[in-house]
Amino acid sequence: MDEESKESEMARRLARAEAAVADLAKSYVSWALADVDKCVDLLASARNAKGVADLPNGAVDDRVIATQALYAIAHNIKGQGSSFGFPLMTRLGDSLCRLTRAKRPFPDADLDLVAAHLDAMRLVLSQEIRGDGGALGDKLAQRLETLVAQALGSEAGADLIR
Repeated sequence: MDEESKESEMARRLARAEAAVADLAKSYVSWALADVDKCVDLLASARNAKGVADLPNGAVDDRVIATQALYAIAHNIKGQGSSFGFPLMTRLGDSLCRLTRAKRPFPDADLDLVAAHLDAMRLVLSQEIRGDGGALGDKLAQRLETLVAQALGSEAGADLIR
C-alpha cells in the first residue's frame, strides 16, 4: 500500500470514528438522565439507611454502601460529560465525586448536598446546557464546590476539574 493509500484509509477510519462519536453524543442526554435517576434512587436508599455516627475510619454501613454506589455512577457522569460537549456536567460530577468518594459517615446535610448536585445535573441536561454554562454555570458549580469543601473540611483537596 503506497503512502497516499495509507493516508486515505486513515482519513476514512477517522471519519467513521467521528461519525460513531456523533451518534453516541445524540444519546448522551438520555443516558446521563438515566444515570442521574439511578443516583436519585441511591440517594433515597442512603437517606433510608441510618448512618452510624461513630463509624471507624474505613468501615462501612448501609448509608456508606449506597453513597459509594452513587459515587461510581457520578464518576461515569464526570468522565462522559466533556466527551459529549457537556463540560459543566463533568465539573458537577467531579464535585459530587469529591463529596462521595471517601468511606466516612454521611450526615443528612451531606445527603442534602448530594441532592443539590443531582438537581443541578438534571437542570443542565433538561435544558441541554452545552459547554461550561457561562457565568451562571460557573457560579452554580463554584457554589457547590465551596459547599463540598466546607462539608469535607480537612479532607478537602485541591483536585477540582476546571
